Amino acid sequence: MSVIHNASLTIEDVSPFTVRARVKYLVAQFPPEYWAGTVYYEEIHLIGDDAPFNPAAPSGTDIVVAAFTPQYISNHPIVVPPRFYFERERVLIVAKNALNEDPGFTALGFPKPDEIFARITLKYVANVPFPLAAAAMSPFPTTPPTVAATAQTNTVTGTW
Repeated sequence: MSVIHNASLTIEDVSPFTVRARVKYLVAQFPPEYWAGTVYYEEIHLIGDDAPFNPAAPSGTDIVVAAFTPQYISNHPIVVPPRFYFERERVLIVAKNALNEDPGFTALGFPKPDEIFARITLKYVANVPFPLAAAAMSPFPTTPPTVAATAQTNTVTGTW
C-alpha cells in the first residue's frame, strides 16, 4: 500500500487579492504497485483549521476553503534502476478572501489569524496489483475507489 511522505504546504502572496498555495509530497509505492503501473486519483483540499486556536470547538469545524483540480497520476515503470517512489508538486492560485476562515478581529483590532493545511488523498483507479486488488476494487462500478494513501501537510498561519 502506498504511503505519502514529506507533505508540505507553503502560501505566498501573488497580488493584493491572491496567494499561491504550493503542495509538495513524495509517494512511496509498494513494489507490486510500481510494477503494475498503478493509477491513482489525486485529491488535494486546502482546509481551514480551527482546532489549535479553539480547543473547545467541536470536532468537524474544519472547512474546505479551496480544492485543487483532481488528477489521475501514476509512476510509470520505465526508470532503470526502478524507483519505488515519485514526487508531486501542485500549485493553486487562491483568492485571499477564500482563506479567511476566521473572520473578524482580535481585541486589539487586528484581523484574526487563519490556519490552513492541505489534505492529500490518493485513491486506486486502475492496475491495482493482487492482493491489493481484492481489497481495493469493488465489484460494483458505482462504489468510489478505495483510498490508497492519505496525508496532511503542515499548518500555515497568516492573515491574507
